[in-house]
Amino acid sequence: MKRALLVSGFLTAALSGCGITPLPGVVAVKASPASPSPSAAAFVPVYETPENKDLAAAENLLRENRLVQRWAEAANQGFVPPRNVSVTARQCDEINAFYNSEDPSITMCYEMADYLRKLFATPEKGVPKPDAKEADESALGAMSGIYFHELGHALIDLYDLPATGREEDAVDQLSALVLITTAEKQKDYSQIISTIETWGRISQEEAKLPLDQRDFADDHSLSRQRYYNMMCYLYGSNHNAFLPLVSEGELPVARAARCEEEYAKMSRAWTRLLEPHLRTDLPSPSPSTARPS
Repeated sequence: MKRALLVSGFLTAALSGCGITPLPGVVAVKASPASPSPSAAAFVPVYETPENKDLAAAENLLRENRLVQRWAEAANQGFVPPRNVSVTARQCDEINAFYNSEDPSITMCYEMADYLRKLFATPEKGVPKPDAKEADESALGAMSGIYFHELGHALIDLYDLPATGREEDAVDQLSALVLITTAEKQKDYSQIISTIETWGRISQEEAKLPLDQRDFADDHSLSRQRYYNMMCYLYGSNHNAFLPLVSEGELPVARAARCEEEYAKMSRAWTRLLEPHLRTDLPSPSPSTARPS
């Protein structure tokens, strides 16, 4: 039980409001009782100003919502890394997000935020066009899902964690686990839903193009598979609450029958992997009984 509470302490800290004022350039995380000491290594938030003026709106979206600070603080709530890890928002000249083990650093590209804003601003067939605020909120939620995926890569590298399957699938699981646990705590499932919807929309775009050898050889699962995997984890976390996913035909019954066990197994696996590396000065959170309507 202690192990589960420690992991829950990290997960429920994710995406919490940290009260940090955004500043240009490198932004240090403010000290708090649950933050590393000034002499300890930490996840450090960084904003770089893009040269491409078309990315200014994406930059402002991340800055105004203090998203990079909140990402770094969420990681610092759970871990003191063996060395500093920058969490950097910058222009990449491609739609991407990645972890670099040599720096080490997590890079969140403005191009990805810009792409997601446009993706969610485009109405789906038969659905009213969302307003700008709704599109931005969906983009922010999906960006957080991508960040926790990249944080998973960082944790595997920094702590030399084992992965018996494809690492890309494993860190998708961690991302889902963080978002779902946070949603249960905050009674707000918007981030995990935005992440699921992102893979669904991307897969619809990819369906217009023929698959080739590179798609099947890629170390990432196909976008449609990631869509169903994420949906399965959400359903498995509370099958009674998310029964409409199955009853309305979105999640196939054959897959849904295994989702509760899938979610439990991946939750136990990440708990065991992370427990030896979690900070021990975090207060144990009260068990959450919150469930979605």
